Amino acid sequence: MGHNISSAAFTPPDNYLIACGSSQNVSFQGKTYVPDSVHSSLDLKRGTSVVAKPNSSFPSPIYQSARIFSSISSYKFDIKQEGRHWIRLYFYPIPNSGQNLMSSLITVATDDFVLLNNFTFKNYNGSYMFKEYAVNVTSDTLTLSFIPSNNSVAFVNAIEVVSVPDGVLPDQAVAINPSSSVSGLSALAFETVFRLNAGGPLITAENDTLGRIWENDAKYLHVNSSALNVSVNPVSIRYPPALTTEIAPNWVYASADVMEDAKVANMNFNITWVFSVNQNFSYFVRVHFCDIVSKALNNLVFNLYINDDIAIESLDLSTFTGGLNVPYYKDFVSNASVDSDTFTVSIGPDATSDMENAIMNGLEIFKISSEAKSLDGLSSVESFLPQSPSKKNKIGIIIGSAVGALAAFGLIGLCCCWLATRRSKTTTHQALPWLPLSLYGNSQTMTKMTTTSQKSGTASCISLASSNLGRLFTFQEILDATNNTSIFDGGNSGTEDADEGATSAVFSQLVKSSWKMRSKGFHPFLDKTIPGKVKDMSYGYLLS
Repeated sequence: MGHNISSAAFTPPDNYLIACGSSQNVSFQGKTYVPDSVHSSLDLKRGTSVVAKPNSSFPSPIYQSARIFSSISSYKFDIKQEGRHWIRLYFYPIPNSGQNLMSSLITVATDDFVLLNNFTFKNYNGSYMFKEYAVNVTSDTLTLSFIPSNNSVAFVNAIEVVSVPDGVLPDQAVAINPSSSVSGLSALAFETVFRLNAGGPLITAENDTLGRIWENDAKYLHVNSSALNVSVNPVSIRYPPALTTEIAPNWVYASADVMEDAKVANMNFNITWVFSVNQNFSYFVRVHFCDIVSKALNNLVFNLYINDDIAIESLDLSTFTGGLNVPYYKDFVSNASVDSDTFTVSIGPDATSDMENAIMNGLEIFKISSEAKSLDGLSSVESFLPQSPSKKNKIGIIIGSAVGALAAFGLIGLCCCWLATRRSKTTTHQALPWLPLSLYGNSQTMTKMTTTSQKSGTASCISLASSNLGRLFTFQEILDATNNTSIFDGGNSGTEDADEGATSAVFSQLVKSSWKMRSKGFHPFLDKTIPGKVKDMSYGYLLS
């Protein structure tokens, strides 16, 4: 198999390269940066510009201009495609700028995350500073705010906001000690703290499809003599279909550190890289491997350790790659060392392997944002930025809508309970009602009471085909109307004569008591029912 790169170069939907404070385009690392004052898709609020005269003391042309802020100021970027974005910031305290930039206290924040908290060059070991972050943008704009502290000023020399391809930074990784799966990383912000090309040279942004910088690892080795640098022609690296140069360029996989002959009796030692970190944060770790030293498959088996915890035991790259010179990477999440600001990554031979060797090609370490959504310090965005009226209004609307919805549901629930209670009381206190009569003598079809109604003594499920229904009488009303007269006194039961006699007796008694009932306000019973209905009721109907 020959050289295989499975995808074309990535074209970022969002690609802001901003030369802050500059009056003209600036070329840097093969890219062209546009002045912030003329960018059509950029909204700049406040800030003054300063441009220094070119001289040899500047690190590069990108640091020759700056935007200085004496109060809270921001850049607002229009975002074409939501998702992870690189945010790269360049800082250099330009001399003779009219401000003491060396003493500036700089805080930088996005809409949701604190990126930099009260940074000052007075406490920094370097003349300039480059910062790279990966932030998930979930709206059509990204606001980058610069916040000066203690009556000082803030400044920035250049800004990049560039889309990150999907899949480059995952949502899941393997946690260490105890080993488990961690998800939800997409919602967190990352800061690149270390990106190493093990055993190889510096890889600049021009030689990385995503504009990343990979530095040589030598200064991070715990014992320099423990590692031997090896390399092959980058063209010989064979990318599998699921892995592209967006994960890492072939220059990373074409070089490596392997175990050097340390001239010791026991060759079972480790190669260890040591990093200084902030122990208050967790870290996302990506290790890059590519077997460029073996002559055959399944010969190279080794262990990977992170902070002395076993991350991968008996790692045989052949089982994952199926060949030599094929890249492979693995992602982890880990804390810093306990009670220490150091972070270590080690490789060493496996006891079961015939070949006492181990290999590392590349290493990336990202700081993960805290619960306060900060990558620097313990403070959240809200502690630095006052909420805008529009944001307060949105929050008020959301809270008001939620409270209103809950109140409405509560009111509906109370009404339902009240109706149910009232219906229950009505059903409980009423005796079994007589079946309703049609006003027009229509034939009626009724359904039987449900089993539940029969057991509970209620008649809640009686339905009639006709909707022309008459008065519904309770048994107590009939007794009151007939003055408790027994209908069985009217004749022989079971014959038509008996039916007629019983009906006549009831009707006679109703007429006799009509004046008494009128005095009690029972007009509908006498006025509407007696003339047309009671007279027609059969004895059997009254009994039903």
